[in-house]
Amino acid sequence: MRTQVILVDFENVQPDLLPALALEDIHIRVFIGPHQVRLATSTVIPMQELGDRAKYVKVHKQGPDALDMHLAFYLGELSQQFPGAFFHIVAKDRDYDSLLEHLKSRDIFCSKSPSLESIPLFKRALAKTPSEQISAAIEWLRERAGNRPASQKTLANSLKKVAFADRLDEETIKVVIEGLVKQGHIKLAGQKVEYLESLNAA
Repeated sequence: MRTQVILVDFENVQPDLLPALALEDIHIRVFIGPHQVRLATSTVIPMQELGDRAKYVKVHKQGPDALDMHLAFYLGELSQQFPGAFFHIVAKDRDYDSLLEHLKSRDIFCSKSPSLESIPLFKRALAKTPSEQISAAIEWLRERAGNRPASQKTLANSLKKVAFADRLDEETIKVVIEGLVKQGHIKLAGQKVEYLESLNAA
């Protein structure tokens, strides 16, 4: 799975970081304003458990867009440290839109979301009910229209390890695959998987 790097504009939004523990190859940077002196346990505990993959960046002086400029600098630095990674800015304002467009023009994968739970990767990893899990599997397969697993075994392994970040057991993955068959998204023939037209729908 592609390395995921999350940069949190903590002055702008204070997300629950616990979902980050669902994934292995993840790094977090939390940017804190000069007047922020207290942090919630939903931030501190995940940061502690992630060890050296998580760091705080303190902005010491107040100023227009000071935190934004810090975040942009570290994003550039991290793009060199983790080439090919996907960067997620967690913020609510639109200040980063121009930066995102520039990064995309340089083939750096980056997006902005108001919370971790709204990032598709985390939505899949945190899917709990069979319906949510099947919907998450459909979304994941649609994202890979040209590179889908060809066999049942590979499909099951890919769903378990990649789509759901190893949070579902084999029996649950089997239920998800059965759901894909019942809903008419895939057809199983022996060990082969045939992907049906419904997966190409928007």
